[in-house]
Amino acid sequence: MRANFRLRFLASCVALIAGLTSLPSYADAPSALLEQGDQQWAAGKLELAQKAFEQAVVNAPRSVGAHMKLAGLQLYRQDFKACIETYQRTIGLDANNAKAWMGLGFAYLHTGKNDLSLAAFNESIRVEPGNKEKLASVLAKLGAP
Repeated sequence: MRANFRLRFLASCVALIAGLTSLPSYADAPSALLEQGDQQWAAGKLELAQKAFEQAVVNAPRSVGAHMKLAGLQLYRQDFKACIETYQRTIGLDANNAKAWMGLGFAYLHTGKNDLSLAAFNESIRVEPGNKEKLASVLAKLGAP
């Protein structure tokens, strides 16, 4: 039962990040690979989707969109170590990416690194103040004011 709750919570985290705003179109994003990865993810072919997103990152290493897709899938698959690294690279490309900060916060939260999680959530809120309301329940559980 607890594992089922974790999966539902994790799916909610990914949906929250994805639903904040639509992912901007980046000129350097290999759109065919991203579209292919999206279709494979929707069809439940997670390994193939991950390979498509990884290839998109290889082909366009400065593509924030490609990194975000890969990190989102890694978060969904509960590969938190890889997810944290991918979100950190994304933030290195765009430090004002509120969704990347939020994703990083959820990844840290799931690894028990609550202080780092709170710091990442606070950065997400700094960049996009409207995220405070969206994260209110998570912030309350972390003891944030």
